Amino acid sequence: MKNNISFRILIVCITILVIQLIASSYSFRVDLTADQRYSLSESTKDFIKSVEQPLRIDVFLSGKLPQDYQRLRTETEVLLQSLESVNDRFYFEFIDPFEGSENTDQLFEEMSGYGLDPELVVQRENQAVEQSYVFPWMMISYEGKSVRVPLLQKNLGDTQEQRILQSIQQLEYAVVDGIFKILLKKKKKIAVLSSHNTSEDILITNFLQDLLPYYNLAAFDLKAFPKNPSKTLENLNRFDLFLVSNPKERFSNSEKFILDQYTQQGGNSLYLIDPVRIDKDSLFSIAGKTVSYGNELDLDELFFKYGFRLRKELVKDLYSAPIVLAHGNQNNSQYNPYPWTYHPLSKPNQAHPIGSAVGSVFFRFGSPIDVLKTDLKTTELIKSSPLSKIERIPSIISISEATQPIKPATFNDTSQTLGLLLEGSFSSLYTNRIKPFKVDVKENKPARMAIFADGNLIENQIDKGQPLELGYDKWTNNFYSNKQFFKNTVHYLIGENKFLDLRTKEVKIAMIDSEIEQGKVQYWLYFSVIAPLFILLIIGFIFNRYRLKSYRQ
Repeated sequence: MKNNISFRILIVCITILVIQLIASSYSFRVDLTADQRYSLSESTKDFIKSVEQPLRIDVFLSGKLPQDYQRLRTETEVLLQSLESVNDRFYFEFIDPFEGSENTDQLFEEMSGYGLDPELVVQRENQAVEQSYVFPWMMISYEGKSVRVPLLQKNLGDTQEQRILQSIQQLEYAVVDGIFKILLKKKKKIAVLSSHNTSEDILITNFLQDLLPYYNLAAFDLKAFPKNPSKTLENLNRFDLFLVSNPKERFSNSEKFILDQYTQQGGNSLYLIDPVRIDKDSLFSIAGKTVSYGNELDLDELFFKYGFRLRKELVKDLYSAPIVLAHGNQNNSQYNPYPWTYHPLSKPNQAHPIGSAVGSVFFRFGSPIDVLKTDLKTTELIKSSPLSKIERIPSIISISEATQPIKPATFNDTSQTLGLLLEGSFSSLYTNRIKPFKVDVKENKPARMAIFADGNLIENQIDKGQPLELGYDKWTNNFYSNKQFFKNTVHYLIGENKFLDLRTKEVKIAMIDSEIEQGKVQYWLYFSVIAPLFILLIIGFIFNRYRLKSYRQ
C-alpha cells in the first residue's frame, strides 16, 4: 500500500516537472479581448518576421507619469512584448529621461535637439492644478541608423483622454511605420512639378522632408525639352508618382498630352489645384479687400475626360478655422480670433484607409468638385460639412466679413466634395484625336489619381524665414491634420498602403468619467469607512450567536 502511494507521488512530481520544462521552452499568448487589442495583424507579423538583424527600441515614456499616460505606457509595453514574441531579434527598454538629470531646461534642450519635444500635461484635482512634462516618443535603432516615432496622436479639439485613446488605437501603425522607415532600402520615386509657377520650395519644404524617409524626391520641369516633349514623357515615366501643387500657369497641348500618356502608362498622380485665384496679399493688406477670379490652367477638358470637374466657385462652411485680426494702434492693439467661413475645416472619409483616424484638414478658399459618371472607381476622400454655402465668382472678398454676424440659414447648399480619389484604367483625352507628338502606343495600365480643389493644402507657414510644421497655424496656435492626411494619400497612391489598414483598428477602453467620479467622491469615501465596520459587526454577531449556541449544547 505504501509503495503504491509513493509511486503515485513520484508520478505526480515527474508530471509537474515535465510540464514546467515544456512551459519554460515554449510560450504562447491568448488574446481574450473582444476587440483583439493585443493581437497583431497578419501583415504586421509577416513584416516583423523579415527583420534579420537586432533591432532596438528605446521608449522615453517612463518614470512618474500621469494616469492617462501610464495607460499608454502599459499598452506600448504589451505591444512591444508581442513584437518580441514574434521575432527574438527585437529588444526594447523603457528609459526615464528625467532620471539623473538635475537641470530640466538643459534636458529639454538636449531632447529637442533630437526632435523629441516634451508634452505639457495639466491635471486638475481637488481645485489644485498640477503641471508635468512627459516625452511620448520612442527611438528605433537598426544597423547604425535611428528613427524617432511619436506615440501621441493629436487632433484639433480632442481632450487628453481622447488623445490617449486615439494614440492607443494607432500604436501598432506608429511602431510598424517607424520600423518600415528604418528598414527601407529601395525607395520609390516621386516627381514634384517645379514649372508652371507651382508652390514655392519653402512652402512645401516640411511636407517633402516628411516624405524623404520613404521616397526619393526630384524636381520635374515639364518645359525642360520644348523641342523634344517625348523625352520629357520618357523621363516622367521613370517616376512612381507625379505631385502637382498649386500651379498658376496654363498647360500647353503637348504638356497635357504628357500628363495624359503618363496616366495611360500606369503613372499615379496627386493634384492640388486652385480653380479660383485669390490675391491673399491684397486681402490681408490695409485695403482688406480682393477679387476672386478663375484660375485658367486649360486642364478642364482633361479632367472632364477622367470623370470629374473642378467648379470655379468657392465653398464657405460654418465649420471653419478662425483668423486673427488686430484692433487698435501700437501698444493698444488687441488680437482677436474670428470665424472665417472661407477656411473650411473638413473631416476626411473615415471609412477609407487614407482618412481613417485623421483629424480635420485645413482648407483655404477651397472649391467644389463635381463627380461625373465614369468606369473608374471613385471615392470621395473629403467633404465640407452639411452647413456649406457656394459663392460664385467673380466676387469681392473683404476681411471685414469676419467681424459680421453669420446667418446660418444661408448655409444650405449641403456637403461639397473637396477631394476625390480615382482608380482604374483611365480613358485618354487624345483617343481619335491628332496627337501633339508621336509616341509608342503601349498597353493601358491601371493607375491611381487624387485631386483636391485647393492648391494650398500641403503648404506650410513661414516664421522668421524658416518653414513651420505643416498643419500648424502660427496665428491661432492650432494644429490641423494636413500632414498625416496627405502622407496617407501619397502612400496609398504609390502602393505603399499595406499598413494603412492598421489605422482602422478600433480599441475599446473604459475611461473614467471625471464628472461622475467627482460627484461620487463623498459617497465612496463614506462607503469605504462605514462598510467595513458594518461587515465586521455582522461577522461578530454571527460568531457570537454561534458560540452561545455551541456552549448551550
